[in-house]
Formats: sequence, structure tokens, C-alpha cells
Amino acid sequence: MFSSAGSPILLIVFKGFLPITRQTALADSSLGKMLFHMTRVQDRMATAVATPKAAPRAHLDRTSPLLPLVFDLDGTLVRSDLTLEMLALCLRWRPALFVFVIYKFCFDKAAAKHVLAGAFADEIDVTRLPYEPAVVDLMRAAAAEAREVSMVSGSDHAIVQRVAAHLKVSAFKGSEPGANLTGHRKAAYLREKYGEAFEYVGNSAADCAVWRAGRRGYAVRAPAKAFRLRRPNGAAIELQTVIPQSRQIHPLIRSLRPHQWAKNLLIFVVPALQIANLMALDALLLVLAFICFCALTSGSYLLNDVLDIPDDRRHAQKSARSIPSGQLGIPVALAASALLIALALFFSFRLNPVFGALALLYLGVTLVYSLRLKRVAVFDVFTLASLYSIRVIAGAYLVSFPPTGWLMTFTGAFFLSLAIGKRYVEVKRLVSNQAISGRGYLAADEAPLLITGAAIGTISVLALLMYGFSAPVTVFQSEMVLLCGAALLMAWVFRFWLLAGRGEISDDPVEYAVTDQTSLMLLGLISMIFAFDLTGPMWQSLF
Repeated sequence: MFSSAGSPILLIVFKGFLPITRQTALADSSLGKMLFHMTRVQDRMATAVATPKAAPRAHLDRTSPLLPLVFDLDGTLVRSDLTLEMLALCLRWRPALFVFVIYKFCFDKAAAKHVLAGAFADEIDVTRLPYEPAVVDLMRAAAAEAREVSMVSGSDHAIVQRVAAHLKVSAFKGSEPGANLTGHRKAAYLREKYGEAFEYVGNSAADCAVWRAGRRGYAVRAPAKAFRLRRPNGAAIELQTVIPQSRQIHPLIRSLRPHQWAKNLLIFVVPALQIANLMALDALLLVLAFICFCALTSGSYLLNDVLDIPDDRRHAQKSARSIPSGQLGIPVALAASALLIALALFFSFRLNPVFGALALLYLGVTLVYSLRLKRVAVFDVFTLASLYSIRVIAGAYLVSFPPTGWLMTFTGAFFLSLAIGKRYVEVKRLVSNQAISGRGYLAADEAPLLITGAAIGTISVLALLMYGFSAPVTVFQSEMVLLCGAALLMAWVFRFWLLAGRGEISDDPVEYAVTDQTSLMLLGLISMIFAFDLTGPMWQSLF
């Protein structure tokens, strides 16, 4: 008789106009029984609508304003890429494994990362990593609000676990063999765990997929495309800048160590001694050779800093360098190093084949030093001295005046003394029973280094005198000029070791030589005295 659509309206009219007694009376009739039964059913339905069932807890968490905060590790929480750091360690310590890992990266990046972590995870000191203060503050603020803080990274799970334990982050996830947790894979993992109810802190273009998957995001030096992201419905993604993107040109220039270019002035030593026999073209060649060696040495410094990151972070002064502190990224450093070295070698061979071969030798010795010899006591300082001597020899062959034995004895002994001084300064800062990180010296080596370095410095001055007095071709016109220059040089050597013993010299003797006023005065006087004597015949020919 009643359609299902009309019965609710009829019930409302029926209940609104009949008194309760009348409803009871009608219950005796068939129509009354039907209407009475329908009334009770409708009452139960209204009660069910007014009192809904409790929602699942996960649904409440996903609609809560206190969303979980998820952090990336490399380039976000830490101003570096820990996988690349381990790859550099692999090249330094286990070249054969390095080749295998590179091959593995071509097919399974996560498995390659796992191999690296298994071999070098212990070399990564998580207490000394260059953490980003602004990101750490953001993490602590979220924890203070009782929000869930999670670290999800493309680095190997073992590395992520070590960092999380240090920062007391309970929720973490890293890459595992077969699952490289970056880009869309990371977004899928977080969607499965949180749905859309999470905030993500990232830094790279690979994080764009993760920002799209979450509710909101935070950007740490993110590229410009990250701020143009849109959801499928066209809505803009809310992305807040924690640290703006910055150029790395200034950290790169600092890593080139322009003050170290003063060492390359050694190219001019032999040409200066033979200045009366040079032509204008030789001067141009020497300037170009100087530029080539500046590029070569700066490229080698960048490579050395990449290979030496863990040791530099344990050093009081070197930890502030651009690469170990994370101010300069490893990919940028390696790209600049490769470019500088390639250009330097190309133009060196164009200048002179022998000069190019010596530049290549310099690079080879530098690589052996960076990979191995710098960690072997005694051999390291002799290697450093040989690098100075190669510069002198290169300049000599460029102008076709090979150096004599006594001249090479002088340069070798003088720079060996400075190299020992560099190690002595580092050893002097150690406390009892300590060792220099990444070097083969102990605190107990202080006295032998002091005695040996000062003695060799004295020998170098005697070698200079022997060179001036016994050179097959007369170099110095006046013996008194040679004696005065040698005396001033002896004063410089003595003062250097005196200040080194007092602990007043930095790790780099070259920095002392070009910044200390007394040092500059002594070196200037020596240069003026020798220049006056060496250029005497030129002035006599003019007048």
C-alpha cells in the first residue's frame, strides 16, 4: 500500500497529529500495527544516525594538525652526501672494490650502497658530520610538539641507523638491496605508511615526487622547479623555504687555495738565476707555465680534500675547509678538479713536451701522496719536498737551463725542512699518547722532528753557498752578495723553527712565509740582494 519513499513523510504526519493514546488504540487494528511497527524502525534509524561509530585511530592521526615530520639525510639534515664520501674512501683504500662498486651502481644502486656501507660505515664519524643547524632546530621543534619525527633517506639503512641513533630519532628507514629509497620509491613508501598526512623536508629535484605525495613540505637549498610543483588537480604544493639555494662559487674559490700559488713561484728560480741569458719569449712562457701549475695544484687540492674528508673533520683547523664542512658539494669539487687538471696538462704539453711530462709527474706524485704516502711517516715529508723540487726542475727545462746538483740539494733540503716543520706543528698540538689523524706521527715524535727539521734547514743554507761558489757557470758576481743572502736566509730558517717551537706557526709554513711581516721583510731583502747581483751585467750593458 505504501511506497518506501512515502512512508517517512506519512510517519511524520501520523506522529505529529495523533496523541499517544490514539497511537496505542490504533495498534489493535491492522493499519495501526503496521504504522506502529514502522514508527519503531524509524526511531532506531534516527538513533543510529545521531550516534555514529568511532572512527579508526589511523584516520584520526591523518586528520590531526600535528602531522608526522619526515627528514631526508643527504643534503638536507647533513650538508654532504654520505654515499659519495664512502665512494671516495673506497677509491683511496680499496681501488679494486671501487671498480666493482661502480659496476654495481649501473644495475642496482641500493646493492652498491650496501657494499660501501659494509666496508666503510665505521669510517663515517656521525658525531662530526656537518649537520645543518636550521634543520636540526626544525626537528627538535617537531619533537617538542610531540609530533612523530622520522628519517627516510636514500643512503644505506646502516648509515641512516647510525645517524638516527646519534640524533635519538626512533623512526628511520634507508635503502636496502633491491629498494633504492629515492624519488618515487620514497614517495610510495611514505604514502603506504602515512597516506598523505605527513610533512617532508628535502633538498633536491628527486624529492619533488615526495613533496607531491605529502601534505606540506620544507625546502633546503631546493631547485627553483620545486616551488612550481602542482598536484594532479592543479593546486599548488605548500613548500616553505628553510634554507635558500646558494651558489658554491665562494667555497670553491677558497678550496682552490690561491695563497698556495706562491709555491709555484719556484718555477722562476732557475730562470731568475739565468736572467741575463733569457729572451722576451721566455718570460711569456714562464708566465703561462705558472698559470698551468696554479691550475694543476688547485685541481689536486680539490681531489685531495675529497679523499681526505674523514681525517680533515677530526682536525681542528682543516675541519673548517669547504669540502669537509659541507659548504662545497663533492660533485662540484670533482668536476672542477677534473676540468682544471685537464686544462693544465693540455696547455703544459703545448708549451713544452718536457714541461708537460714534469707536470704529469707532479700530478702522479700528488695522487700517490694523497692515496697512500701521506699516512706513512718520513715518506710523506720527502714526497712533499719532491713536489717542490719538481717545480724548480720544470721551470729550468722550460728555458733550457737544467739545474745543477748543488741547486737541487739546496731546494730539496730547504723544502724538506719546511715539510718537517708542517708535521712538527701538528705533532706539537697533540697531548700525550695521541696521534695525528690520517698521518703516521705520534706525540712522542715532537723532539726528533724539531731537531731534524732545524738541522736540514741549516744544511740547505750550506748547500746554497756551495752552489754559488762551485757552479760551473758563474751565477753570482760577488761572493759578498752570496754570503749576505745566505746569512739572511739562515736568519729566516732559525726564526721559523724558533716560532714553530713556541707554537706560533699555523699548519702551513707557506702561509707563515707570505703573511708574517718579518718573514716577508727577510725574503724581500734576500730577493733584492740577489736580484741586484744577477741583473748587474744587464745594467752595465745598458749604460
